[in-house]
Amino acid sequence: MEINGPIILIDDDEDDQFILKPMLEEIAPHSQVLLFTSGYDAIEFLRTTDLRPFLIISEVSMQKMNGLELRRKIEQDPVLRKRSIPFIFFTNPVYKHLVEEAYELTIQGFFEKRSRVAEIQKQLQAIVDYWSTCLHPNRFASQDL
Repeated sequence: MEINGPIILIDDDEDDQFILKPMLEEIAPHSQVLLFTSGYDAIEFLRTTDLRPFLIISEVSMQKMNGLELRRKIEQDPVLRKRSIPFIFFTNPVYKHLVEEAYELTIQGFFEKRSRVAEIQKQLQAIVDYWSTCLHPNRFASQDL
């Protein structure tokens, strides 16, 4: 995790993209927000990039590959798993069985998207603030190991 690395946003809903991407760009101005509309595209990017992402924020319910499948693929890929990129679900609606299944996949947070823009901004601000100050294995440069 690189504090100024890109934020990977995965959501196939155009309305949510329209709201979330600019909000994240404002909250984390030093991190590029990379938007993916499919888990397939996100996983391909993660497998081929040398960038050290700061955070992954994903919707659970998506058409081509849902967020749980995406997280499972990351966990099953030894290289991606070792990168330990914080993975957050930001979704609506929320069901208990989804939360339970998500935490079995060792995610780092599960948030229900609020209905009001101001509330969504507070949620995203809290997520970015937390991960900006949290110590994490990938927060250290390779020479610090």
